[in-house]
Amino acid sequence: MLQRQEPEPVASQKGINNALGVMTFVFRAFAVTIEVFLRRPDSFGERYFGLQAAAGFMLILIWPAFWEGHSPGPMLVFLALYWLALLIARLRTKWRVRRGGPQPHTLYNGAPTLQKVWRRSPEQRIKTVIEPLYLVFMALCVAIMSVPLATYMALAGICAAASSGMSGALQHRRTMDLHDAFVEQRGSAEAFRRMRDGR
Repeated sequence: MLQRQEPEPVASQKGINNALGVMTFVFRAFAVTIEVFLRRPDSFGERYFGLQAAAGFMLILIWPAFWEGHSPGPMLVFLALYWLALLIARLRTKWRVRRGGPQPHTLYNGAPTLQKVWRRSPEQRIKTVIEPLYLVFMALCVAIMSVPLATYMALAGICAAASSGMSGALQHRRTMDLHDAFVEQRGSAEAFRRMRDGR
């Protein structure tokens, strides 16, 4: 007897997770192209630069194709500067690891250089608010020379803020999960002690 197959829901959890994964990857690919300029080159996690760094290279390379009538020259200069900054960040990170320096999370997206100016602001606020505003201001200045580059910088800044915001939200959720697990374990331990004491 043939079994009737139930149709899959239009928006399954797996599909949503895949879409979120792709969106996160695109955000990080844009973000990494600007983060190498905004963060200390020796502060990145050992595994942070990966496929997203290569995808960022491709994004910068194809960006001028969407801007007919504009010179691709400024974007190509930005591409060369990105490649140089990426190389420096990778070498400085490897040097830090090799000499036994401090090891952040291996996927850490770097410590902001603006932290020196905004000392009282937490790192997450700098990454999600101050850096994007700084980039929008820089993009307005660059727009005089190249609209495509200015638009790219503003978009990359927004993606960097979104990526940092998502990472911060994920970290907050993990912290809450750890807190809940601690509270549950403490309650279980107290119940176990009472049971052993015969109360």
